[in-house]
Amino acid sequence: MGGYYYLVSSLPMLFNEAAPPLSLQEFLSACAEQLAEKDMTLLEAVSIIPTADQQFPAKSAAEGWRQWEISLRNHIAAQRAPHGKDISEYVLHEDEVFLEIEVGVQEAFALKSPLEREHFFDKMRWQQLENLEACHHFDLDRLCVYKIKLMILEKWAPRTSEKGESNLGGILNRIDTNYSRGPEE
Repeated sequence: MGGYYYLVSSLPMLFNEAAPPLSLQEFLSACAEQLAEKDMTLLEAVSIIPTADQQFPAKSAAEGWRQWEISLRNHIAAQRAPHGKDISEYVLHEDEVFLEIEVGVQEAFALKSPLEREHFFDKMRWQQLENLEACHHFDLDRLCVYKIKLMILEKWAPRTSEKGESNLGGILNRIDTNYSRGPEE
């Protein structure tokens, strides 16, 4: 894994819960111009949602992320499942144990709303990504972490108060329209 000094130093900083300064497509286009083909293939494979069939180098940030996110999702599934329900068909195999995940999932499920929970999980994700990039400054691992962070920011970008109010207004308008028509015969 070579150094990508110019590319990494030219990327805007990402801040948790801020608007993404560039789109995922813009990021990938910039990377495609400078990354070796093998590195670009790996970067494109990195995803916020891991799959069982993904294979990344053993000590890479991409594999560290994949293992951590699998563990998080497995713990969430276990928390959501009815007591005593076998969830083995819904979880992926875990190769590593992350002690902070169990505590974090319990804290998240103590929150009142699903939206608050999802924010909490994304804060956990962001912290793990910070941990993964700690010793990587200008390499492919840094770019992999950047991509995942950008995906998290893009996930929240369309969720604004104005959009929520507009959606609620539309729903209430449809309910009001249906109610004023009376029961259908």
